[in-house]
Amino acid sequence: MTNPAVSAFVLAFALTLAVALLQGPKDFYYDAGEYWTLGKTFTQHGHFSLLNFNSPLRGYLLPLINEGLRDIGKALTWSQSVMAKLSNVLAFALIGAVLAPRLAEMGWPTRPFSVARRLALVALLIVFWSGYLNFPLSDFPALATALLALVAVARPETPGWMLLAGFACGAAIDMRPSYLLLAPIIVVLVAWAWFDNRGVEHASGARRTLCACLLVLGFVVVSLPQSLSSHRHYNTASFIPGEAFHLTDVQLTDGLLFQRFSAYIGPGHRPPEMLYIDEAGQRLLREKKDGKIDGTGQYLGLIVNHPLTMAGVFARHIINGFDQRYTTPYIEHLDTGSHRWLRIAGFLLVFLALVRVAWPAARRSLGPARWRYPVAFLLCCLTSIPSQMETRYLLPAYLLSYILVVMPAWPNPVGASQLGLRRFRTLAIIIVALLIFMAVVIHVTSAASSHLQFG
Repeated sequence: MTNPAVSAFVLAFALTLAVALLQGPKDFYYDAGEYWTLGKTFTQHGHFSLLNFNSPLRGYLLPLINEGLRDIGKALTWSQSVMAKLSNVLAFALIGAVLAPRLAEMGWPTRPFSVARRLALVALLIVFWSGYLNFPLSDFPALATALLALVAVARPETPGWMLLAGFACGAAIDMRPSYLLLAPIIVVLVAWAWFDNRGVEHASGARRTLCACLLVLGFVVVSLPQSLSSHRHYNTASFIPGEAFHLTDVQLTDGLLFQRFSAYIGPGHRPPEMLYIDEAGQRLLREKKDGKIDGTGQYLGLIVNHPLTMAGVFARHIINGFDQRYTTPYIEHLDTGSHRWLRIAGFLLVFLALVRVAWPAARRSLGPARWRYPVAFLLCCLTSIPSQMETRYLLPAYLLSYILVVMPAWPNPVGASQLGLRRFRTLAIIIVALLIFMAVVIHVTSAASSHLQFG
């Protein structure tokens, strides 16, 4: 019998590839162009070395992958656009057909994912994120490696899987430093699994020690080139990309200045930044001597001293992060209402995911749960909330909402007929909750739109 993951992957790859190729070639703008051209920095004076990589802002791994894609493309006489599409198609297919369903099965072991549900996940990725197929950005490769790390760590007593978990965790962080929390999350999951197995037969202490060492080794092997190149060029041994650029301080400052950010490449506005001003956050920054955040400690001080204002900042970031106005990172045509269906559908999926968790009958229908795995995946978004928000920063939360919606065994919100009007009580509660939810998000997103500036 064919493995559903294999069947779904083949179908998903073909479907996503067709969608990608139908979009035609795209220029690599801004970050995408930088990721693609940074691959050339590994070769200096005819000598290739990972330590030649010298970006103060980016991790080395994605440019290295892109350089490999460039070389393969040259050998096959395929364009750089086609090679980038193929890479992203592979990521989409792996995420939707293999990795995300496996994470769901880890969280809810009695609810296996059929081929149809796997393809439904892929279809949702295509509908909401198809524009990302055109550009060599880090978002979906990093998402795939973060998922791979969580999937691999579910086998904490198997040396090969633990080595893979270390590799994948290091890769995710190098491609997107916002996944930094993934490293301690992986350690907690391993310790949790070992603690859970204390009363049953489990691997020996020596085997567990080997697994832990291989987990660390995998992480170090991937992270060490970043650390060495940073030390060589910027006198810091940090393995976290952007440390030489003080990226954390920049993101925390911009997160107070702006509640949302997009990039516009169409006519009529230059430069391309679409900045949604946050007046409350800017007032807090004006209290600072130099008008910017200087260290995480200072930012934590703001939270302590202005808890309500900062709670509002975070709430606006989260709501605007779920306001998916465009399917692409580089906007060619500004939304004048034609994308309203996309925004409403996106918020509706988030609402349904919340219903699946909050409604006791819907939650019970998922069967016995190991919540640590979906929660661990959701926590990967946590470091992105204080930063200048873009929808792609909440990709783990989006994907988890898709999983919860397509999971089987949704209960009927209408009760038995003998209950009379009471049979509609649950349905009425859900409808009222939806109206309140939509009223809140419309209020916040409309206010954000009124503060849009091009700069």
